Amino acid sequence: MKKTQEQSTATAARIGLRAFRERPVLGIAFLLTTLTQGLFQGLLVWALREVLLSFDKQGGDAASALLLSGALIFGIWVARAGTAFAAEALAGKLAHGVEVATMWKLLEKLLTLSTRFYDKNSQGDLVMATYSDVQHIRMVTLAIGNVLLHVTRLLGLAAVAWIMSPKLTIIGLLSVPFGAIPALWIGEKIKEASRKGRGNVRRLYDSFLQVSTGIRIIKVNSGEQNVLATARRVGTYLLDYLVSQVVAKSFARFLLEAVSGVGLIVVLVVGGGDVANGALSWQSLLSLLIAVMGVYAPTVGIMQVYTGLQSSIPYLDRIEEILHSVPEIEDRENALPLPRAPRTIELRNVSFSYEDRTVIDSVSATFHHGETIGIVGPSGAGKSTLLSLMLRLYDPTEGQVLLDGVDVRDIRLADYMKQSAIVMQEPFLFVDTIANNIRSARPDATMDEVIEAAKAAGIHDEIMEMEQGYETLVGKAEDARGVSTGQKQRICIASALLKNAPLLFLDEATSNLDSVSERRLQAAIERLMQGRTTFVIAHRLSTLRAADRILVMEDGRMVGFGTHEELLESCRTYHRLWTYQMDESPIPLSEMATVAEIDEVRAVR
Repeated sequence: MKKTQEQSTATAARIGLRAFRERPVLGIAFLLTTLTQGLFQGLLVWALREVLLSFDKQGGDAASALLLSGALIFGIWVARAGTAFAAEALAGKLAHGVEVATMWKLLEKLLTLSTRFYDKNSQGDLVMATYSDVQHIRMVTLAIGNVLLHVTRLLGLAAVAWIMSPKLTIIGLLSVPFGAIPALWIGEKIKEASRKGRGNVRRLYDSFLQVSTGIRIIKVNSGEQNVLATARRVGTYLLDYLVSQVVAKSFARFLLEAVSGVGLIVVLVVGGGDVANGALSWQSLLSLLIAVMGVYAPTVGIMQVYTGLQSSIPYLDRIEEILHSVPEIEDRENALPLPRAPRTIELRNVSFSYEDRTVIDSVSATFHHGETIGIVGPSGAGKSTLLSLMLRLYDPTEGQVLLDGVDVRDIRLADYMKQSAIVMQEPFLFVDTIANNIRSARPDATMDEVIEAAKAAGIHDEIMEMEQGYETLVGKAEDARGVSTGQKQRICIASALLKNAPLLFLDEATSNLDSVSERRLQAAIERLMQGRTTFVIAHRLSTLRAADRILVMEDGRMVGFGTHEELLESCRTYHRLWTYQMDESPIPLSEMATVAEIDEVRAVR
């Protein structure tokens, strides 16, 4: 949503001033130093005027007055430089402080947002928001500090000029608005161009991330040139944007300085007449010209800060948008605790839609404590979505998920998650040691407990063969050790074993493994499942024969629910999937209704 100029400026001011609010001592020190340096700026011009006036004195008085005035100017100059240095250093400390604090706030917010938020936003956009966009927080904070520095200098110089000649001061300052008006218009254009520029930067981030995650596909398909062509095209648009920003900012400065030059000439002409008439001394006129020129410098600086703020506003807007995002999955008011695992989990007419597309359609079933429930169906049938609904990673758009008859939305989410463990199809490891990855679900676990869990998962011996054992760094880091998919999966199972949660969710945990690794992993999974209520998504139906019951999904609907034997008799979809998985002969086309069905069956073979 496009913001108005007032809203955008308010956003920039609010974010920038956050530094002063959160660090009041630093903020007060910064304000005092800026005010002091502004005072010294005015005193510097006044002292210069006194030096010039001392030229009219005769004899020793003139020499002593000149020496005294020179010493005074030097002292004021050093003091002004010192306070300016202190102000800039304090502004930098404030700016970096608010930048890092905003990073943490963004991370904290992102961790509260639902799975659907990540479905809607690209990885590049989120990485950009938490790193690149946050840098604009620092830039805005520094910009606000610079505005205060410029304003205090402007006020100090304007006050001295007013004392010397109010008339000439007004004449000199009248030109400023005429230069500022076009600069304001240019600033609005810069902001709109910056919105497009951020989009190009986001696309570049996406391209880089796609290279890191999809390099195998890119190389196999010889897609390097296509990736480069796309990146070059986006990079060309980005370069055009960056150049246009520089040109626009430079043109805004040119306009303001050109108009200011006219004002300076008018002051010189009118002031020269006053000197000729004896109404003003030439020393005062020269000092006043220096003061007016000094006023123009911070005025130009303020306008440059303004145009810079305009280019940062789209980045600030994205940060604000994320920080104000409302999590879709939240505890309801007076949510109930869940001290133990539920005895029953019921799906009651559960439906779920995503962007006007129905993914789950009116599913109803009840599961009991200690059961192993298989979930099967063709690819795209809604199996993983159903599992996510039971885990409350999504909330149903219609119907209810009930735990012992209580809507899961009325139960504390944190309590439910403590009762649940999941092993995904794609194993995920943090960039950390193997020991810390295993204890990720229970950070307080002892090393003995970690080792016991690893032994139960069948990964202990392989860990001990590594040079650093449990202290081996894994994950996608420069100095991380590469581990196989099967090893990653068993590390994840060890973590789930260590958590010892009574509810277990397995989402195709063995689908990416070879037969040897699968058998090794299956033994670890069977140990993990003991004594737990387990939901298992599996493409290989043979792994579910021992399941208490199997739920069959097709096109988002439940088309069967029962034991393996019951489903072979009563569920056409299950019977078809089982037959073709057990039979390695070509698929008999006469028994298939459509080409789509053939593709679905092939997908699960």
